[in-house]
Amino acid sequence: MNLKTTLFKTDRRCLLLLIPLAAVLFSFNMAGWDLWAPDEPDTGEVVREILLNGHWGALTDNNAPFLEKPPLYHWLAALFSLPSGRVTTFALRLPSSLAAFAGVLVLFALGRSMFGRRVGTLAAIVLMTAQKYFFESRWAHVDMLWSALLLCAALCFHEAWRRAGSERAERAGAEWANRRAERSDERGGERRWLLGFYLAIGLAVITKGPLGILLPLLAAGAFLTVTRDLGFVRRMGLTWGLPITLAPAALWLLGWRASGSPYPLDDVLTRLMTRFTTGVHHREPFWATFVNLLVIFLPWTLLLPAAIRQTFPRRGGRPDPQNAYVYTWIVVILAVFALSVEKRAVYLLPVLPFLALLVGRLWDVALLDWEPSVAGRAVGLFLWLNLAAIGIGAAVALPKIERASPDLLPAAVALAAVGLAATVAARLVHRRLGGGAALATLSAGLLTLYLVTAGVAMPALNQYKSARPFSLRVREVAAGAPLAMFPDFRPAYVYYTERFIDVLPDRARLQAYLASGPRVFVLIEESNYESERRHAASAMHVLDREQIGHRAMLLVSNAPSEPGTAPAIEPGAESSERP
Repeated sequence: MNLKTTLFKTDRRCLLLLIPLAAVLFSFNMAGWDLWAPDEPDTGEVVREILLNGHWGALTDNNAPFLEKPPLYHWLAALFSLPSGRVTTFALRLPSSLAAFAGVLVLFALGRSMFGRRVGTLAAIVLMTAQKYFFESRWAHVDMLWSALLLCAALCFHEAWRRAGSERAERAGAEWANRRAERSDERGGERRWLLGFYLAIGLAVITKGPLGILLPLLAAGAFLTVTRDLGFVRRMGLTWGLPITLAPAALWLLGWRASGSPYPLDDVLTRLMTRFTTGVHHREPFWATFVNLLVIFLPWTLLLPAAIRQTFPRRGGRPDPQNAYVYTWIVVILAVFALSVEKRAVYLLPVLPFLALLVGRLWDVALLDWEPSVAGRAVGLFLWLNLAAIGIGAAVALPKIERASPDLLPAAVALAAVGLAATVAARLVHRRLGGGAALATLSAGLLTLYLVTAGVAMPALNQYKSARPFSLRVREVAAGAPLAMFPDFRPAYVYYTERFIDVLPDRARLQAYLASGPRVFVLIEESNYESERRHAASAMHVLDREQIGHRAMLLVSNAPSEPGTAPAIEPGAESSERP
């Protein structure tokens, strides 16, 4: 079978491949486990309070103003919750799932426009099988929606620039000029794409804040500088585009003000700048950005050096504006987050589509046996490294899992078996059919691996990560009595107990609270319990304990268990109660 003339012959055939794969991958068993701390329950509680109090402008979290994130993701999750009248795990994760699905199609469109439909299809497959992209499609986080909107902005700007008929771009080379003329039947139309560009970054702003406008404008400016096409700035429509970009945020802030109090914009911007310059959480050195990048793009990270070698602009080579566009987005995103003191791997999610384009181009070369000395050897080495990584990882991790959590061993063995089988199959195909077919085989194995992860591994891990069972016991024991948490806010317990919980920030507040009534309850980490018990004027009785993730949480009261209920337990002992 000639893949060049069959599978990739038309856009329809490419989409008939991508759409079912993405739909299954991003939806299968999406609600098969609970919301996991720290971010998912926080999203759930904000959405629960939207439905509870009907306030869509001024968002609240634990009945206090929610200032951590703009509202677009929460609005979408609340809309998806309206048909059932309650917040569900499915509704909360649906915006991420749909955004991941849309991102695959947008990347196909961008890759098709720049390098042809075959590269667009291959890059989309690489993106959907990158491990961080898969996992973020299943979390109630804002990052996948933000990444999809930035990718939409990248597509729209590229199409606007391509259709504008810039004289400098036309002089980049006769071949490029002819190809550009063939693909652009009309010289108008850039204004419609620019409108999409400004709308996309406006929505990105109300998804994750000012970086939604900063990153696209920096990337666009860097690209026009590199291609010596700054004259296009005059045609970008900044005078009408920037107001469109700022309009969603302005309408949201007006809605917040209509609730009775203005949004503390100055304080929020100051806090954002503090996080960028000095850090509040997740302070890391600049090189942590690149370590995180290597992890989130697995397993394709191992093929990235060869892809860069294949595609990186060469001195004296023919100018390639398309290639420059991909690399300017990569460099701008990495530079911004490398300069930020506060770093998390998920922040780099927007760079994955552009890395996928690089790998997609290398895959295209391997598929058609162009320069086999480069692509063929690279794919062979990639498969050997992948096989070694899975084998070593399984040899190290499986004995530890068997000792620490034997009930997780079947799921871990299943994942290791699928990963090894997929890589071995890809090695065999590589010897017979070449690198392109081998990467297709590996991709099929990765899709299977992720489905096993969603169907088996994540539900098995839920008992260790979910705060729901413990929260339901807390709700039953505390009933209508006062309940607080010390010393930090943990949104999972508010969400799953479905009640507001006071936060006691210091020892003085904790002691005053314990002395405030005949029977009150406190949620406290076991690591804080011993020191606080020694200083407490009132008795502290441990009623329940649960290990949730890496934290051991206690339910403490100033009175012992009531007659007829389970006796108090000692810290460090496992609770025997399971709902």
